[in-house]
Amino acid sequence: MNQEQIAQALRLTNNDLVSKLSEEMTTKNLLAVQLTEAQQIIAQLQAEIADLTQQLDEATKPADEIIEGE
Repeated sequence: MNQEQIAQALRLTNNDLVSKLSEEMTTKNLLAVQLTEAQQIIAQLQAEIADLTQQLDEATKPADEIIEGE
C-alpha cells in the first residue's frame, strides 16, 4: 500500500466514524427528548393520583368523622 492509498483509507475510516458519531448523537438527543416527555407525564400522573386519593379519602370518610369535622 502506498501513502496515497493509506491516506484514502484513513479518510474513509474518518468519514465512517463521523457519520456514526452523528447518528449516535441524534439518537441520544431523541432519547433525551423522550425521557423528558415521559418524566413530565409521570409527574402529571402522580399529581392526578394524589388528587384522586384525596377525593377518595374524603368520599369514604366514616360518618362519625364527618360529624366531628363539622
